[in-house]
Amino acid sequence: MDSQPTVVFLHGAGTGAWVWDRVTQALDRPAIALEVPGRTVGATPDGCASQLVEQLYRQGIGSVTVVLHSLAGVLAPALAARLWSRLSHCIFVSAVIPPAGQSFIDTLGIANRLILRVLFAFNRGGLKPSPAMIRNELCNDLSEEDAAMVVTRYAAEMPGLYLTPVGDLPSALRCGYVKLLQDRSVLPAQQNRMITRLGNPCVHEIDAGHLAMLSTPTLLAELLQREA
Repeated sequence: MDSQPTVVFLHGAGTGAWVWDRVTQALDRPAIALEVPGRTVGATPDGCASQLVEQLYRQGIGSVTVVLHSLAGVLAPALAARLWSRLSHCIFVSAVIPPAGQSFIDTLGIANRLILRVLFAFNRGGLKPSPAMIRNELCNDLSEEDAAMVVTRYAAEMPGLYLTPVGDLPSALRCGYVKLLQDRSVLPAQQNRMITRLGNPCVHEIDAGHLAMLSTPTLLAELLQREA
């Protein structure tokens, strides 16, 4: 196993590996951002995890610390099952972590669950919020330039990562959680529930919105450097 694990960054809904560019540049350790392969018909957390682990193997990457943002939190159980001893640490950044046997959508209120299921049923090519919703929920602390970039580059999401139940995280897995205090997408109260599910993680707080990797990349990189 490598003496210094590679930090692997996984993006949330709508964004891509590009969203981590500023953080990886500021990080003083081996790091890589990967595209989550969830935007295809039939994608599931297990299938995405398998593809991501295969990619790490192909690139000769040994032990890893995985940083999961938002929707990517659903990948953690399947990644842990496949990486096993190669997974040094999981760090969740305002990430959604469903209980075992439940899905992302099950962490929402009843009304939001019903609405999201209906929206996916009528948007079989993928679901994408309106520009106004993207700006309100994801860009509240971003510059106008960055907000415009996020709106332009936001990609439609398929239902697989939202609707598929996940497994359980290993109780021995070392975890950290970065709580974003200005987040309008995964609200601080919801983040608190995720933290509770992790048992006793190391918790950090940043006064930033949902895309802290764009608004406060240096601060986030410094925090991850210490945590990882």
